[in-house]
Amino acid sequence: MALLTVGCAGTQTTGEKMLSRSEAAQDIGKMWNKGNELVLKGEKLQAKGDDQVEEGKDNIKKGQRMIKKGQRLMEKSEAQYRESFPGESL
Repeated sequence: MALLTVGCAGTQTTGEKMLSRSEAAQDIGKMWNKGNELVLKGEKLQAKGDDQVEEGKDNIKKGQRMIKKGQRLMEKSEAQYRESFPGESL
């Protein structure tokens, strides 16, 4: 009997094997779910960044147009000042 007990203690029952595999499968499933969450968050963050880049490009173009318009107005006003007040410097 002692040999049978020792031999049985070293081998897993079918239920123990099932539980062991189910725990491993749960761990693998949890790891996959975590990876999937990261992918979804990453895709969302990337899309947000793409939108911000596009918005930034639009802002740059608008800013450049404003600068050019402002420079033209300044040049025009300086020319008009010189014409209106010859001999005076700016």
